Amino acid sequence: AARAIHLGVVPATSHHTRILRQVSHTVMTLRQRNMDERSDPNFNRILAAQYADAVTVLSPDAISSTLSFLDLSASFLLQMNDASLPLMPEHLVDDICDILVFVSQMAPQVMDGISLSHVFQLVIKLLSPKHAHTVRNYNLRAKLGDVLHDLYLPPNSSSNDNSSKVPRSVYCDPLALGQPRLLSDNSAKETLAPSLLLLYGEVEHTGHYEKMSHRANIASLLQFLWESNEHRPAFKRITNNKESFIKFANGIMNETNSLITTIMEKLQEIRKVQLQMANTSEWAALSNEQRETITSRHEENEREVTPALPLCNKTLQMLEFLNTDADIRALFLLEEMCPRLVNMLMHVLTKLVRTKGKELKVNNPEKYNFRPKEMLRNLCSIFATFASSQQFQESCARSGYHNTGLMENAVKTCDKYNLLTPSSMKDFASLPNRIELAAKVVQDVDALTEDAPDEFLDPLMCTYMKDPVILPTSGNIIDRSTITQHLLNDPHDPFNRELLKIEDVVPATDLKNRMELWLKQKQGL
Repeated sequence: AARAIHLGVVPATSHHTRILRQVSHTVMTLRQRNMDERSDPNFNRILAAQYADAVTVLSPDAISSTLSFLDLSASFLLQMNDASLPLMPEHLVDDICDILVFVSQMAPQVMDGISLSHVFQLVIKLLSPKHAHTVRNYNLRAKLGDVLHDLYLPPNSSSNDNSSKVPRSVYCDPLALGQPRLLSDNSAKETLAPSLLLLYGEVEHTGHYEKMSHRANIASLLQFLWESNEHRPAFKRITNNKESFIKFANGIMNETNSLITTIMEKLQEIRKVQLQMANTSEWAALSNEQRETITSRHEENEREVTPALPLCNKTLQMLEFLNTDADIRALFLLEEMCPRLVNMLMHVLTKLVRTKGKELKVNNPEKYNFRPKEMLRNLCSIFATFASSQQFQESCARSGYHNTGLMENAVKTCDKYNLLTPSSMKDFASLPNRIELAAKVVQDVDALTEDAPDEFLDPLMCTYMKDPVILPTSGNIIDRSTITQHLLNDPHDPFNRELLKIEDVVPATDLKNRMELWLKQKQGL
């Protein structure tokens, strides 16, 4: 039966999905040419193929039987011991994922009353850090996350943006008084939060467009877990694994910087083409070849922005809710993290506040999930959360993106549109002045060390070192925060490209003692 599903049902669902895409693409093409698709014989042929295919692929009886068998297969896999499970054909799990996601999108009502509890337990097990090695295919692991999101994330939760119609009987456990399985299952409460943080990094290997969709789903799941008391102990344990969390946080910041740059550039191009198309005389004056070239580039920009914006929104939301926890906030304030966090936040703020509003005023912004006010609210809420931290204030003052006008404009915009709560608004409004005071402290420190000997300066950043360390791979001395930050993105010694771990660096004790003595003499102590 499993073989029949692999060779029959799975290819049939893939074929139906391709037909649907072909229908959508044909409609779009015909409308761009100002043609009526209903009178186009090719479109009617494709539409007839869709209807004929749906009769078999979406048959309620066939779907019900398939779903029941998939849950039985999951039960079988759960009963296998840890030594035997990795030896099973990978397509058993792959087929479960593909069919469940397909049914949740195309015929969710058929799921009503069908138990998929064993599928849920299998997904939780395979995603857990203990069993992560069982499924080594990153694309399949990403699909496991998609199954959790599409089937088991309650559609009415604040973290779920999708208009899912999956029946309550699927995502709720009748044996736990109807609670969502994500909240009632003991294994999920123990392992799911760290599993999702691990998965967030792993989906980097799934492809440019695919990873954005996967990560948006993971961010929604993390937000749902964060809002529930049942998972708070697991999040607390995450902060104990400092190295893993810092890698996760660093990945978020790298991606947000990249996403926001791409998004703002593409939105301006989309707006420009929309205005060009709206000017009928100008558009008609172009040759067919010119129109097709512009349209093709326009469609490519839309394909780039459509998955990127939801992920950008979700990432900012995730940074906002994670940093409401003092322990997590303390990790972001570490020497190697705080400057990166500040530069990322300032970069996004610059793009949102400085960019001319008209250049981003695209038609139908909801089509792209572009919600600038919501993005600004999330961003400024993060600023407000860190506003009282001296470390954060000094990092803002040192940031190359900072200027007084930028922060003041952001404060005025938030106040004008009432984007923040009164307490958050008060904290955020105090930040520009706090940064200016911190800037004076930074200037005094820089003036004190501006004539420091070269051996006291970081060889990469040319700044006075706070905690010099020796790299055993090359013998060079560098500030600990600089090499820590470097190794988050590149596991090699920056001077000779040999593999290096942060645990291998050695404190440069003699140099640090000389630096402290020199600084005391400068201060007249």
